[in-house]
Amino acid sequence: MARMKITKRSVDDAKPAEKDAYFWDTELRGFGLRVTPKGVRSYVVQYRKHKQPAKRMTIGIHGSPWTPEKARNRAEEILMDVARGDDPIHAAKKRARAAIDLEFSRYIDTFTDGYLKHEWKDSWADAKRQLENHALPVLKGRPLPEIEKHEIAKIIQKLKDRPALARNTHAVLRKLFAWAVDQGDLLSSPMPSAPPTVKARKRVLTPDEMVAAWQASYKLDRPMGQFVRLLFATLQRRSEVAEMPWAELTEMQAMWRLEGERVKNENDHLVPLNALALEVLADMAAGPVPVEGGAKAWPRKGLLFTTTGETPISGFSKVKAKLDREMLPILQKLADKRADALGEARELVFLPPWRFHDIRRTGTTQMQALGVPIEVTEKVINHTSGETAGIRGVYNLHAYTDEKRRALDAWSAYLSRLLKDAGSASNVIALAERAA
Repeated sequence: MARMKITKRSVDDAKPAEKDAYFWDTELRGFGLRVTPKGVRSYVVQYRKHKQPAKRMTIGIHGSPWTPEKARNRAEEILMDVARGDDPIHAAKKRARAAIDLEFSRYIDTFTDGYLKHEWKDSWADAKRQLENHALPVLKGRPLPEIEKHEIAKIIQKLKDRPALARNTHAVLRKLFAWAVDQGDLLSSPMPSAPPTVKARKRVLTPDEMVAAWQASYKLDRPMGQFVRLLFATLQRRSEVAEMPWAELTEMQAMWRLEGERVKNENDHLVPLNALALEVLADMAAGPVPVEGGAKAWPRKGLLFTTTGETPISGFSKVKAKLDREMLPILQKLADKRADALGEARELVFLPPWRFHDIRRTGTTQMQALGVPIEVTEKVINHTSGETAGIRGVYNLHAYTDEKRRALDAWSAYLSRLLKDAGSASNVIALAERAA
């Protein structure tokens, strides 16, 4: 066994042999140099745990960054770990696995397939999207065992202006790390114990904002504008509208039957289609499509709102940002027109933050002003109040259908009047008046 003081000169002078040659340092026991028959020089460390065979671990190849000094320092650290009872090779394998299998972006897929798709059947796609959109930009490339509490706090802090989203993202992250602990992939979770507090939202769009949003939707690319207008017309949830298949629509009865598997409360839901909704659907039917006898019909297959033909629309934050930009000049024009009519000075208009979900609150609030009973309003937006399955569940699917139709027609007529008074370029006004 050759021994020498490992220095740059001695490493350069070490000669290759027919098989791997080892040179062991005279100053640090267990630290050595390996030279392959092809002349490749690398630093190694050899150690033996109590009553176990000796193990040899490669530190790195001679050259940048591994100089004799740096390699010796690393060998000292490894030998100190051995003295504390650790196994450096085992630890290195764990780090290598963490860098690949437990890297955060890869673990999102593991968590989705292993947990979300089975336990969060109705919302797994939204949960995964929250991880990808809000957590991944901060944690990409980080192995789970190395993620620290302050990094989680950074994610939540970025969502402070969207408290509900902050709470939901916190909940998904908490479940991901708890599941990782249960799977043995993590010793403990880095999640803060308390979720962010969320105040109940009360944002209701003003009449001018409703008009501006409707008119501005015509500035959006197809089918995003139609999507926004159908949100207003039906008052259903964003995901329910965005993922709507033609097969859920009954044209003759002007009815939309939402399948329970797509609904938050898992209950099938009937939505009568008012004049505004029918106008959007006719636009989306791209024709409509001729059928036997010269009649017109909607398509029966595929999604309404898709840009790929296979998947529903997405990118709602970009759509909303463009909608806001297009709304501002419309709001300013409406405000200027009102000020001029009253002989008042014109003032600069601002658009307070709002979300697509606020359309539902706006519509249901206005329904109360229109005299719609609260229980009917709850049925319109599919809020449950203890219905059961079986015969009663089937009955409740059709209960309040006439009342819901009258409520949505009243909402349609109200919104149409707003648009007419504002001089909307849309032709839905005439349709709404003919349907009244």
